[in-house]
Amino acid sequence: MARYGYMKLDIEESDVSRQALLLDPMGGFDRIFVEQISQNGRREQRKRLLSMLQSGDVVYAAAADRIADNTRDFLIVADRIIRNGADLVVLQENVDTRSPSGRQAIRLLTVFAEIDYKWQSDRKKQGIKSARNQGRRIGRPPVSVPPDFRRICEEWSKGRINGSEAADISGLKKTSFYKKAAELGFKAPGKRNKNSGD
Repeated sequence: MARYGYMKLDIEESDVSRQALLLDPMGGFDRIFVEQISQNGRREQRKRLLSMLQSGDVVYAAAADRIADNTRDFLIVADRIIRNGADLVVLQENVDTRSPSGRQAIRLLTVFAEIDYKWQSDRKKQGIKSARNQGRRIGRPPVSVPPDFRRICEEWSKGRINGSEAADISGLKKTSFYKKAAELGFKAPGKRNKNSGD
């Protein structure tokens, strides 16, 4: 059974004193992981800590925003810790999964996160529906094709040029060419042209 501390420093932050003040009274840590968040936002020290956890271990963090980036991230980390048979203690928010109340707090947070996710999803769907009703286009703009696109499709469909050539002439990626050609009713040349480069 090991006791681990975890501290996170934001970009250009170097003072761990606020977190240390909360963690120090716990004492007796086998190891303290100090994370300096880089520009890419990766948490290499946290990843290392989670990979080491065994049943009976305890992870201490000064605050929820130190061990996680957001609610979803916090729940993922807490779940990973608990599934390893370890426990999480978050001092500022007074969450301790060793106690029934701590485990209940995690369950409640999971429920509220799911409610929030559904609410945001519903709002997004309503926004998309409203935008479409107003005639606004949603998603990527349509791929433009050259004026002689139909002729290029005919050449490809008859096997006179292969898919790569047709896409190049059209100024499209191959997948976009095939999609646009199919929308116009053109089909790939028959098997007799299978060696033409498609």
